[in-house]
Amino acid sequence: MNKFSLYFILFITSIALFSCNPNDGPASIPPPRPYADQYKADNDSIEKYLKTHSLIKVVVDGLPDVQFTKIPENNPDNLISIWDNTVMPLKFKIVQNDARSSSLVGGRVNDTVNYKLYYLILNEGGGQSPITIDSTFTTYKGWNLKDQVFDSANSPFWSTFPALASGETNVISGFRQFLPLLKTAESVIINPDTGAVDYSNMGIGVVFIPSGLGYYNASISALIPSYSPLVFRIRLHTIRKRDHDGDAIFTRFEDLDNDGDLFNDDSDGDTVPNFLDIDDDGDQYITKNEIRINGAIPTDYNQIQDCSGSTTGTKKHLDKNCH
Repeated sequence: MNKFSLYFILFITSIALFSCNPNDGPASIPPPRPYADQYKADNDSIEKYLKTHSLIKVVVDGLPDVQFTKIPENNPDNLISIWDNTVMPLKFKIVQNDARSSSLVGGRVNDTVNYKLYYLILNEGGGQSPITIDSTFTTYKGWNLKDQVFDSANSPFWSTFPALASGETNVISGFRQFLPLLKTAESVIINPDTGAVDYSNMGIGVVFIPSGLGYYNASISALIPSYSPLVFRIRLHTIRKRDHDGDAIFTRFEDLDNDGDLFNDDSDGDTVPNFLDIDDDGDQYITKNEIRINGAIPTDYNQIQDCSGSTTGTKKHLDKNCH
């Protein structure tokens, strides 16, 4: 299989996490509004929600959770809003839309907005934090700003970005960009009698997603019309590192400039990012074969050698002058 065949297998678009309910009728996609204009409207709506709802810490399925309640007019019970609460303080991070029209270097959507992603941490977790291209094993509940639950997943599912041919799905930008703020379970225990899995001390949080980091102008269902800000409670069970192109180098090690964007690392300039390219330097030698030492593939990325057999120079698979 050549590198371009592999690339097209891995080709993605900005796809939805949830499928439409067939009873909801056909989805509609109106012409898109300017991202900056829509973000202002979304952010106003999200902040209004945060200022007009209170939260109560609860336990669901034996795990920390939260319940939001709309504050009645005149607030007779002096409820504290999500915006003002200090027991579980509201936080935010600034992110950009990382959705893509393709997985090529220039395939990122043309959206320059700096989005404020509001969130709450219910439990940080005791394991490790993912990066956005790791495979994550999560459960969730999602609702809109009218407090209507549109979907939930009580059984964990695997997702990765970009989606893999193995069947792992892709998730919306706001969902996956929140996950690095959580940690996986501290321990995973399997009951030998029942096969039940217990994820101890997993990361749990709530994130408020502007439509630009969600489905934007796509109407997904009656409860998710176009331009809908969304809320998710997410539990991060575990993660696994991925090698998207099967070149024996974990994807996380192909971010050569360490800027968190795997799509702008393209050693041979063919517009296919290294983490999707089975020949990173374009010398017609497959990366997996170039990195072998005495016929064996190194288990540690730092062991990969340069042309002189040292580990201090440009690694073989990134240097087209090696052959």
